[in-house]
Amino acid sequence: MRLSHAAAPLFVAAANNLTKRGVSLILDSMFRAYDKAGDISYALGAFPTVELVRRRPDDVVAVALHSKFRMTEEVEEALSPVRDRVYVSDRDVERVAKKGNTFVVGAFRKRFFPFGRRTHVCLVRPSDAGNLGTIMRTMLGFGVTALAVAGDAADVYDPRTVRASMGAVFALDIALFPDWETYAAAHDEDKYLFMLDGRSVSLTDVKPRAGERAYVFGNEGSGLPPGLAEAGTPVVIRHSREIDSLNLPQAVAIGLYEMTKADFNKPITI
Repeated sequence: MRLSHAAAPLFVAAANNLTKRGVSLILDSMFRAYDKAGDISYALGAFPTVELVRRRPDDVVAVALHSKFRMTEEVEEALSPVRDRVYVSDRDVERVAKKGNTFVVGAFRKRFFPFGRRTHVCLVRPSDAGNLGTIMRTMLGFGVTALAVAGDAADVYDPRTVRASMGAVFALDIALFPDWETYAAAHDEDKYLFMLDGRSVSLTDVKPRAGERAYVFGNEGSGLPPGLAEAGTPVVIRHSREIDSLNLPQAVAIGLYEMTKADFNKPITI
């Protein structure tokens, strides 16, 4: 073991305690290739795992550390709420993490949080896990903490999504819907649909109404179906002709910045 200073005996003792309680067999069966249909997923890396522990400690099943991990006092303190579930196993880390530079893996229970009338982002059929995670982090940065995903989509709890979100996924209430119709029946917030349509209003000209809103974005390749323009206010982000389009995370970031900027107009103090 090469865990630094006092962290080594703390977590080695936790590992011994897990073994004494007969948990080792459970852990052995848990840390394996991610299964989308299963109930368990993984946070890969120290920062996403710390966010997992900080925001959803009750959902933490176990945290595996690689012996090469250089423990710091900050990480040790952050993991202390689940110290009885932390152990050292190179094999389990390597079994889940495909990259050799991952030394911390947090196993957690998947949870979904259907939400009522509330300002949120709705993504219709997003297909890329990395994009999905990046959007989650952007949402959190602009104070939008509810996400609806409609239709066939990338997995919100795929470890790649979790890692790209840098743990922001654990701060969001996420609800899944099989299709747009089911989502629309459940949510009647004022909808701003980011799409290219003859009726689209330039983002800089939109004057959001007071109350709860839904910011709706489509698939990376196909965008939103034309028929959805009637579901609310279609919005276009204007840019130069030097590019054909913005990618989805860029569009979400620009859209949320513009639509929420009134919430962040206080002087910045450094």
